[in-house]
Amino acid sequence: MVTSLDIDVTLVDAARSGDPESFARLYERVEADLYKYALYTLGNPHDAEDAVSEAFVEAWRGLKNLREPAAFKAWIFRILSIRLKRRISGYIRQKNELDIEDFISSPALSTEDLSPGVSDRTDLLRALDTLKPEERMIVVLHALHGYTTKQIAQMLGRPHGTVSSKLHRTLLKLRRLLEEEVSV
Repeated sequence: MVTSLDIDVTLVDAARSGDPESFARLYERVEADLYKYALYTLGNPHDAEDAVSEAFVEAWRGLKNLREPAAFKAWIFRILSIRLKRRISGYIRQKNELDIEDFISSPALSTEDLSPGVSDRTDLLRALDTLKPEERMIVVLHALHGYTTKQIAQMLGRPHGTVSSKLHRTLLKLRRLLEEEVSV
């Protein structure tokens, strides 16, 4: 997996000039990373696919406004990040509108029925779910995609020091949460 934010500038320039083939090639180069990021942020494959598709449509429409072709990957990650934040806000609004009666009849999943590996992943996903959206984005980009804090700061449009300290604090928080799960 390429974790560099570098992208073929001539390809970006051609796409900015309206060449759909060049944009399709750009899509092929970043789609997998964007999808993984969206999936780990949202936790739902269908919503992740939708968010990535929407981000690409928005990118195609706004590509001519991209000032620095070398910043394409960070720029499109920023577009996706905004889309993901909107979706998470929508989830929160939906959650606040749900009726508790909807859940009373649904069967609960017992972790005793799961193998240890699945149980560990379930604990990790549960811990990730407790994080704030921006914390989750930073951890996913760093731990799963291998981006540096400097690259993440560029993608999210945040100061490098802020991203670095949030990553450190969030990893400590995750460790505490997972240790609590083990001791329970």
